[in-house]
Amino acid sequence: MNAPHLFVLAVDQRPWLTQALWGHTGTATPDQRAAATRAKHVVLDGLLAAVDAGVPRETAGLLVDDELGPGVAERARAAGVTVSVPLERAGLDVYEDAPADVAAYLAHHTPDLAKVLVRYNPEGDADANALQRRRLAATARAVHEAGSRFLFELLVPPTPQQRDADGWAEEIRPGLTLRAMEEIVADVPVDVWKLESLGPEQAYADAVALAATHDATCLLLGAGAPADRVDDWLTRAARSGFAGFAVGRSIWWDAVRGLLAGETDHAAAVATVAARYRHFVDVFREASPHDEPLTATGRSSA
Repeated sequence: MNAPHLFVLAVDQRPWLTQALWGHTGTATPDQRAAATRAKHVVLDGLLAAVDAGVPRETAGLLVDDELGPGVAERARAAGVTVSVPLERAGLDVYEDAPADVAAYLAHHTPDLAKVLVRYNPEGDADANALQRRRLAATARAVHEAGSRFLFELLVPPTPQQRDADGWAEEIRPGLTLRAMEEIVADVPVDVWKLESLGPEQAYADAVALAATHDATCLLLGAGAPADRVDDWLTRAARSGFAGFAVGRSIWWDAVRGLLAGETDHAAAVATVAARYRHFVDVFREASPHDEPLTATGRSSA
């Protein structure tokens, strides 16, 4: 590889996970927390199985919370993969830190990457956008003072006027994403952008070029989409210079749901996660102009 890749398996879902499994977004019961923790350890086991099968360890990463995944980040770090932890209070339209004492949290976890998820539309509420930038500037300072890199997951929700517009995802959102990046980085130092699909390849290339102006790189998120759609997005992103991906539910949801429902066992769930993660790694590497896909033995085909 001419440039380092990063393939993150994202399993930091909290309200989404409790809603999907138990129909609520409140505090998990002790039994529910135990089940979620079990599931997130299985996801890590799948990542490590993929590394054992040949995914380069230096490119493998895990994004996980300690609310529903205690001990998972510690195991990942011990295994030598890149570790990222979330800092946002999940499910809010306007960003808030969680926990409130970000510096202490980072000092305890010492992540390679500290991640925020932010909903930001440059044509949305200007006051809310300005408030978010102020909050995120302070969060970014805390992250850098802790010696971590700042991973910014940018979601661009449509305004009411945009919601029903034709071509939202392919034609309208990509331009708004680039505008949002420009507005945010004027106040907030970002090291890695985690972005939604951007439609035409030129939009991906434009995002990479914009990120390069502040020495940042770009990762593609999966949005829980079917594998064939993620394959298409990954191909465009890799061709355009993205550094990798941060994909979660598209990889592990079927395995986790089956495991917790008693429809599959631990070994099968781990194998499913490993195979799907490795599939996306291979799709990306095959499309990258500077890389080669893995063979069945885990070695580059070059």
